[in-house]
Amino acid sequence: MWKCYSIGPLTSWACGRGGARLAGNLFDGAPVNPHPLTRPSFGPLRALLIFATLIAGSLLSGCAHLPDIKDEDVKPPTSVPINSFRLQWATKLEGSHGQITRLFARDTVVIGYTDDGTAYVLDKAGGRILHSETIRHGEQSLHSPVVLKDYIVFPTNTSLEIYNRAGTLIRSKDLGYSIRSDAVGHKTFLYFGADYVGGGRLVAVDVTSEYLDHRWALMFPKSSVSAAPVIVGDVIYGAAENGDVTAVTFDTREPVWPVANGFFHTYSPVLADLAGDEGGIYIASTDTKLVCVNRNNGKVKWQYSAANSLTEGPVATKDLVLQHVPGVGYVAIDKMNGLFNRIPVWTASDVVNVLSADDKFVYVHRSDNTIVALDKTNGHAVFTSKRKDIVAYSINPKESTIYAVTTANRVLAITSVLKPGVVGELAWEWEPVKPEAQRVAVAR
Repeated sequence: MWKCYSIGPLTSWACGRGGARLAGNLFDGAPVNPHPLTRPSFGPLRALLIFATLIAGSLLSGCAHLPDIKDEDVKPPTSVPINSFRLQWATKLEGSHGQITRLFARDTVVIGYTDDGTAYVLDKAGGRILHSETIRHGEQSLHSPVVLKDYIVFPTNTSLEIYNRAGTLIRSKDLGYSIRSDAVGHKTFLYFGADYVGGGRLVAVDVTSEYLDHRWALMFPKSSVSAAPVIVGDVIYGAAENGDVTAVTFDTREPVWPVANGFFHTYSPVLADLAGDEGGIYIASTDTKLVCVNRNNGKVKWQYSAANSLTEGPVATKDLVLQHVPGVGYVAIDKMNGLFNRIPVWTASDVVNVLSADDKFVYVHRSDNTIVALDKTNGHAVFTSKRKDIVAYSINPKESTIYAVTTANRVLAITSVLKPGVVGELAWEWEPVKPEAQRVAVAR
């Protein structure tokens, strides 16, 4: 059905099947805000003439067709089988900025990056495109976005591009050093590893400060900080390639751990991003060990010895820590129970990454490009998707929703159906995993 909408005090009309859009979306299905340094300048008279031309065009040519949010193959709501995937929402991205290749679930938004440095910001609850912008220097390097209460920050190699939550650029904060790691945020601060002459540093930047390029920096002499830090409460935990791991207060940089010089030390470089929660700080090191240290005193609570150097960060769910071990796959470690030298609860050899988790399942991206639900107690695959067109996904272990992007540039929010009587749209074809297939997978 076609619907028409009146926009603004001067009556102009736009029509479409997809529902009302923001005014900026009326004539371009996926508008992107260019950086102000590259945005063309329009005088008031020229802007008025352009607006009048658009009004006249809409009256002469009839109604403009608003692009649909969903793909054309949307299926009607139906009863969704238990142990399957339900589509919560789907948003098709149009435009000339290409395929989304990275996806991030943050706070109340989902953010997708394209290769040309464009960021699309979608509402996490309903999938509506809130705004999109081409980030300065984003085509060269773009670290993971950081969402604060009032800001969305896009770190590049040498700057922080700071937008408000509505998508307006507040400032481009050029830095006197290079950003090395991904960043995390707390209140109005960003924390990340940076490269300085003489060594790497853990740096704190106040995004509200117009002139200072950092509030404080903690130096690791003759080393680099490649691992993203983690925040638990008001404490920042950071690690360096010399094996030092430290805990400091977010605002004053005061050490928290009473261990030697305020540092916990591994026996080899820490390259993997840290993880942490109320249960501890999880550190994967190239010394082949995954350790959980007490976040208040830096003492080891438990450890797992892997077969190879660990270079990918651990993923902490409600009750498990999942760690990728090269040549082995993902191992699942019980966070709360077990011996000091932990033995994996289970191992999944064909898992590429962990996507999300709930009380019953861990949802993973498998090497055959399918999404699979693994039983948390034993790692057995219970049901799996049949489609194999995923090109990007977010790592969202604290929630049950799966966020993924298909080759058609369709951003999907998917939830699993764990009880009968759920009505909705089936996310994609799925199938239960047969016992004999499960045995083959375990053998591998």
